Amino acid sequence: MAGLPAAIYMGVDSGHGKCVAANVHAYVGCEGTCETAPKKAIAAMDPFNMWPPFAQSPLSIMQAIVNVVINGNIPIVDQDLLTNHPPTCTNLIVRGGCKDPPAPLPCPTQTLCTEDIAGGGAHIRKAIATTATVFVNGRRLCRVKDPLGPPCLSLISTGATNVLVGA
Repeated sequence: MAGLPAAIYMGVDSGHGKCVAANVHAYVGCEGTCETAPKKAIAAMDPFNMWPPFAQSPLSIMQAIVNVVINGNIPIVDQDLLTNHPPTCTNLIVRGGCKDPPAPLPCPTQTLCTEDIAGGGAHIRKAIATTATVFVNGRRLCRVKDPLGPPCLSLISTGATNVLVGA
């Protein structure tokens, strides 16, 4: 097997999920709000909410390996933290139990998802290398199609096409 392109800090990840804005996230009491609605994990929300492809950028340049470059770019290695991944969807909160129930309330995903709330409106992405044999400064080198989580369900999708990383 020839391997997969080495992961580098450029381009975007694969993104994940599907936005279904008409999805009813929860039924709540008449006074319910986006903030008081029940919260759910990314895994449960992924079929109805979208985290589009997002820049493969390091959360902190201080944690990145900068003394090795691949085609002029910094490599992504195992356990690297990337910038948090924001959602771009809304879901509905249906309020009931009152004399005249108001219309369903559209709520941004970042107010309904536990991991996005914990990350200040976007969830963390942590690179998980799947190679067992290629190391950079003692850390396994990531490659295209390696996961960026959990909790993120995206994959690394940009790499150096002329630098292939085997198993």
